[in-house]
Amino acid sequence: MKKVKIDFEMNSLDSQVKFTTTGEFENQKIKFSDSEKSTHYIVFNNNIIEYNKKGLMDMKFIFDINNLTKGTYVVDNNSFVFDILTTHLENKNNRLIIQYDLIQDNEIVNRSTLVIAYSIT
Repeated sequence: MKKVKIDFEMNSLDSQVKFTTTGEFENQKIKFSDSEKSTHYIVFNNNIIEYNKKGLMDMKFIFDINNLTKGTYVVDNNSFVFDILTTHLENKNNRLIIQYDLIQDNEIVNRSTLVIAYSIT
């Protein structure tokens, strides 16, 4: 298991979250926590990226530039299912950039950009 420094940034239509933390990298998976004690997982699987978050709210998103995928978001025992349209997916030089739309009932309900820079410490 390798220690990694994480620079996390999530920009969406209604919010922006940015923080730096340390995490672990092992078996093509990065694990790290935020200040709210939520645990984040980034799984690299060839050209598909899986992003999970567990804590006050749980999230499971799958990003695939070639296919529409599904995502779930659970908060206060309410579960929401989205279609995810990945519009940009780039993973190079220890920098992951994902741009995507969350779609519900054929309407875009959110448009986001996730940027994670990671470096082995």
